[in-house]
Amino acid sequence: MPAATSRLLGPVLIVGGCGFLGHALVRQLLDDPECGDVYVADRATDRNRVPGAHYSKGSVTDRPFMSQLITSISPRVVFHLASPNFSFPVKGLSDDFQKTNVEGTQILLDLCSAAHSVKALVYCSTVDAYADPPHENISEDHPLCPDNFFEAYARTKATADRLVLAANGPTLRTVSMRVSHMYGPYCSQQMPILLDICAGNKPLFQLGAGTNMIEVVSSDNAAALHILGAKAILDPSRANGKVDGEAFNVSDGAPQPFWRHVVHFWSAARGRDVKDELIVFPEWLVRIVYFLVGWIVWILTLGTREPPPSLSWTTLTHSLEHHTYSLAKARERLGFNPTSSHDAAIKAAVEDELRRREQAARSKKDA
Repeated sequence: MPAATSRLLGPVLIVGGCGFLGHALVRQLLDDPECGDVYVADRATDRNRVPGAHYSKGSVTDRPFMSQLITSISPRVVFHLASPNFSFPVKGLSDDFQKTNVEGTQILLDLCSAAHSVKALVYCSTVDAYADPPHENISEDHPLCPDNFFEAYARTKATADRLVLAANGPTLRTVSMRVSHMYGPYCSQQMPILLDICAGNKPLFQLGAGTNMIEVVSSDNAAALHILGAKAILDPSRANGKVDGEAFNVSDGAPQPFWRHVVHFWSAARGRDVKDELIVFPEWLVRIVYFLVGWIVWILTLGTREPPPSLSWTTLTHSLEHHTYSLAKARERLGFNPTSSHDAAIKAAVEDELRRREQAARSKKDA
């Protein structure tokens, strides 16, 4: 293993680096004196670019493209963040989940295993891959969703997680970061949906009593733990225990009531506290509605489509049930010490997103 030098990480490649987490990771790596050149591969390189990084447009599912890129830049570390966004109701999304999360991950593992330069692969997994919610203080040895699980996002992320950990070996060392639901600037996941829900004076709804706790993580905290994982693989003296071939939960370490978390987005968008404006639906009614919608969609599409994300099983279980995960392993083995300014960070991120929307609207009007 190399000594802890000023270029421990060497050149790095971030696959899917133009997304929400990718933006935070690129920024932190560019500021890290132990990192060399930062390369990004993404199928949409016209968004979330950071000056100083090198961008290439292409998909993780394109084996010739990925092979040529890895050969040309000889990365020492590969961060694998590529995944379709669960929050977007895109036609054919289930197929995209399988192709990107499973087939794309296998392609990347094959290429990295064959490349002499690549020593570490850090995979961005998700706590949604864990089976059998509700979850209360779940550790990393909790079972993942089975290969026949009905919801494509959780199923394919769980499959990819297993592939990554199974690929760990003497030449390519891997780690899986199971990320809680993220928040922060440049959010392309939950924030656009939440802002659309509360646009204008639309009524705001709460599902259930609102007492269920969830784990969340700022994009900055998530990026920091990915980097800690890479450094610990390359220099094991930095870890207190085994890191390669392991999975780690990723969170702020400060569970939030789910609906308090959501209300902070809405309050920031409307410029006032909206918690007393919520129309509350009882849990029993919510479960009946989601059950009926699921069956109706299945019958009308002959099982070829899932309900939209807002009416999905994942949305239901997070709205009503506990989803908390132990951070002990990341703290103990990697020295992870997350900083959390949850309320202020959400307010700043929402205000920034609203400014971008306003600027985009003005540009469109002037065009």
